[in-house]
Amino acid sequence: MKDISYSLFFAFLILLSGCKQKGEDKNYSPTEEISRQPTGPQYTARYDRTKPVEMIDVESAISTSSDVRLSEVASTIEYFQVGDDKYPVTDVVAVDGGFIALNQPKLYLYRQGQKRKRVGLKTKYGDWKDYISGNNLFYDKATTKLYVLLKKLDPETGYSDKFIVELPPLDSVLARTHYLYADSLPNRYVLKNWAEIFTSEMYLRRFNYPGTGFDHGVTTFNLKNDTICNFYAGIDSFGIIKDDNFYNFTLYNTSYLYDNKPTFSATYCDTVYRLSDHQTIVPVYNIHLGKYKASATYVFNKGDKRNKAWVDDLKENPKGVFLKVHREGKSSKSGWLDNKNKENRDFPSEDYLMVYLKNKRQTRALPLKATGMTNDLDGGLPFWPDGQTDEYMYMIRPAKDLKQRIKLTGSPKQESLKKFLSDLPDNQNVMIVIK
Repeated sequence: MKDISYSLFFAFLILLSGCKQKGEDKNYSPTEEISRQPTGPQYTARYDRTKPVEMIDVESAISTSSDVRLSEVASTIEYFQVGDDKYPVTDVVAVDGGFIALNQPKLYLYRQGQKRKRVGLKTKYGDWKDYISGNNLFYDKATTKLYVLLKKLDPETGYSDKFIVELPPLDSVLARTHYLYADSLPNRYVLKNWAEIFTSEMYLRRFNYPGTGFDHGVTTFNLKNDTICNFYAGIDSFGIIKDDNFYNFTLYNTSYLYDNKPTFSATYCDTVYRLSDHQTIVPVYNIHLGKYKASATYVFNKGDKRNKAWVDDLKENPKGVFLKVHREGKSSKSGWLDNKNKENRDFPSEDYLMVYLKNKRQTRALPLKATGMTNDLDGGLPFWPDGQTDEYMYMIRPAKDLKQRIKLTGSPKQESLKKFLSDLPDNQNVMIVIK
């Protein structure tokens, strides 16, 4: 009887010890407790063409020059000090009453007229994903939770695991006295693929046309890696592709969230699409390149890209669409015979800033030397967006640019700007936000 009692006692200690170790393991996550096989597509894509697609006429605008006033696309402007170059701002999301900015690797909350406040997520610089387009942050207004996309190097494989972490509601995160570590958070969603853009419900990645490097559409996944839907968009059929075919192509695409709806364009595709729900894709803009268009088939079959144009970047707010358009210049294949043909003479590559004004349905190209739209809101710097979040657009510039380039005229509309500049340290970067 005594032996049985001792056996039960030691079994209880072992069980208690095991539970304690599991609870204290900072790498333990309930999301990894149950291994599951992701499911296939849950929906079949529907294409909604009930609304006319708006045309952004790049072909006509590219040979013109027109000033665009900032007041045509915005009615307010605000300024925020966002630190020095040691921790540059790479992402911004709008939250209630302010903005959360990723001063990589730190997160800060910025509110007008208040000191910035550290958001308590603790991670290393290398844990963040560097993006050409897409987002590292997503804020869910309904739950006030912040979601962050991170990566972590696996020393055994040499590859990085990628995951989306869900932080607690914002007020509780700001009230904490201790940092949150990504590996210790209970809602950590390990991804099988990189998320180009994501929300609290899904993430999106591109897929290529077979045998090429051209993106052919996007696939959406939920945070458990189940496939939600495949959306085919972009290039037409290439026909038979030879294995020995060599092609020199430039990848350009863009993606962003507009009203929390994934919006994207594909390389060598002139349509901008928006996902209105889990299975519906809507063509919203046609970027008309006309004679400057280089189709995927043309480029794949070694067509000369000289005098062809493509959109390098695309952003949007409720009043306008903002494009950076590249026009290819001198060809590496050019020779003395080419110069006999006026249309084929060499010229330098050119980059255009263009604005599509939604209410007027006009496409305007800024003068080639312009750095942005004329700031008639307060006479500050010309404005061109570095990024967008909800209905806001922002650009980030060094304090010295503002101090050297802004001319204070004594105008009443410059009162706030004048006060901001008087209190602005020289070593700061400034985030300029319009709405």
